[in-house]
Amino acid sequence: MALHRPTDIEIMHKYDPTQNLPAECLAALKRVLDPVDPSQFFTEIFEERWHVISRGEPGRFDDLVSVSTLDDFIAGNILFAGMIDATRAEPQIRRDAFTLENDQIDRSALLRLYQDKATIIAPHLHSHHKPLGDFVRALETVFSASMQTNVYLTPPGAKGFRTHYDNHDVFVMQVSGAKSWRLYDEPVGKPFRGEGFEPGVHEIGEPEEEFVLRAGDTVYIPRGMMHDAQAHDDEASLHITLGLVTKTWADVVLEAISKAALETEGLRRALPPGYANRDFDREPARAQFRAFVEELAAKAEIDEPLDVIAEDYLKSRVPDMAGIIRYASERIAEDQRYQAAENGLYRIIEDEESGEFAVVTRGGASEFIGSKRPAFDRALSGDAFVRADLPEISEEDGIDLIRRLLSRGLVHAL
Repeated sequence: MALHRPTDIEIMHKYDPTQNLPAECLAALKRVLDPVDPSQFFTEIFEERWHVISRGEPGRFDDLVSVSTLDDFIAGNILFAGMIDATRAEPQIRRDAFTLENDQIDRSALLRLYQDKATIIAPHLHSHHKPLGDFVRALETVFSASMQTNVYLTPPGAKGFRTHYDNHDVFVMQVSGAKSWRLYDEPVGKPFRGEGFEPGVHEIGEPEEEFVLRAGDTVYIPRGMMHDAQAHDDEASLHITLGLVTKTWADVVLEAISKAALETEGLRRALPPGYANRDFDREPARAQFRAFVEELAAKAEIDEPLDVIAEDYLKSRVPDMAGIIRYASERIAEDQRYQAAENGLYRIIEDEESGEFAVVTRGGASEFIGSKRPAFDRALSGDAFVRADLPEISEEDGIDLIRRLLSRGLVHAL
């Protein structure tokens, strides 16, 4: 196990999200981190330094994806650009080398490129492969981050990318084969989402660390750290990259300032006439700007902006819809038992004046009248129930509540 501690890192507020996690979320996190303690990861490692976990467990990730999974996906589906990609460090590949005029993937051309040392990439394979999708859903609850998967199949001895950094943190989970990795400096610290690596601008220098990932191993690489990797000569390399697309403090601050700005009358006034002219005197404008900044700082608060970001995040997530058509086709029988989904990610927004409440969850939001709250709470309590167990609600409204909870993936039939 290797460990690296960069110098002069500003230690920010740390929060350990592992308390009271649903069992499936904690299991997914341990799948990535064991034997590293999850609490230690969030308080000492996350965003601070890279970390390699060597295990000697070659079958650890086989149930998530395999070469056969990728083979079946490519061979058994009509694919278009964005569903499959190909890359090679040298010489690089243009997308039109393996796509037709209608953007459909030319699978024969893709195969020929792979035979010629190109890496095949399956972006967002979790959207098509349920074991990987369930794994990602469980981890999203831990991180409150959009999780993106890229599955990479690299031919023996090949190198998919030139040295670069990612603008999101990644976990690399080696499924089969082996890759030699090299880690370099962090030229821009923690880049923002749109702040990509620019070849020729960022000096690469000598690697600070080199290691080998073998089947069952994991490496965590914080965003902004330059890296490259090459498959070993004896076997193709298959790995899963989990990308954490996180929100930043800048997002909250901008949201808070936007809200405060709406309540600041002076900001509605026009900029001084002639401000773009060369001889415009900026000194009075500087004083006015500083006054606005002080006023905004006094008005800015975190709760409502953080609510907005959290609710947008939840609505953008994909619920587990397995069985949803079957549920919709079946009647809500008197003896049918239901139970809240263990990883039922949701937030409740209450309107104190009307008594109504909205439930924001994966895929959207549902609104309810306040009288349905006791029934909602019973359904989401975690204990199994039948329709008649829902308190203070009519049979018709109870059926409607169950159907809506089913459609959002918040409960499932037993």
